[in-house]
Amino acid sequence: MPIRPENLHRYPHDWNEISARIRFERADGRCECTGHCGLTHPGGRCPAVHEETHPDTGSLVCLTTAHLNHTPEDVREANLLAACQLCHLRIDHGHHRVTRSITLARRAAAAGQHGLLPETALTRTEPPTPPRPAPGRAPTPLHHQLPFPDPEQETTPMARISVKIIPLHPDGTECTDPVRPSGKPRDPDSGCAGRRNYAVVCSACGRVDEPHTLRVLAEPAQSAHRDSHRAALTPATS
Repeated sequence: MPIRPENLHRYPHDWNEISARIRFERADGRCECTGHCGLTHPGGRCPAVHEETHPDTGSLVCLTTAHLNHTPEDVREANLLAACQLCHLRIDHGHHRVTRSITLARRAAAAGQHGLLPETALTRTEPPTPPRPAPGRAPTPLHHQLPFPDPEQETTPMARISVKIIPLHPDGTECTDPVRPSGKPRDPDSGCAGRRNYAVVCSACGRVDEPHTLRVLAEPAQSAHRDSHRAALTPATS
């Protein structure tokens, strides 16, 4: 999951390498959750595979590394879990509630208000579970399950700008073939040369920065470029 700027100092300097090792060497590109998120997975382990369609949400899986005790400084192997977005969000759900409650209580106290108590004794709660698709039916993408946004609320052109990471063949062309976690094609006869690099592509600016050897190394450039567009759309204050 994206790291908040105020928490960057809590992660070790080689966090990107640690995270990549957990996700692709130990987990072999598949979610390691075996019930940590509160769900019962078929076969005991979450079937979500990195850069493939999630069997429950229908969205593209981007494997992340979760801290089971919610402490970024603790990078022991036993505390780290390769997790898909759904499992990671469910694992962190109760912790996020407590953190948000404490933040709101501090803001209220700073403003001289009273009566808001932090929920420091919350029991574990989970977000609603998306329905598992019936056998033989394609899963419904998550954005199709949500209400359509109000057109009157779409007041910023940022909604029409997308910044994404695309995989590249050794010759620099985009790779759209299914590959293994190692980057090699799943079908040897497909003609795919495998994935060598990852590039950040903006729908408004084209390719951003130089290609990166790992997807995780391209994510900071993706976030920085997206933030630059948001900053350009923020009205100046006098």
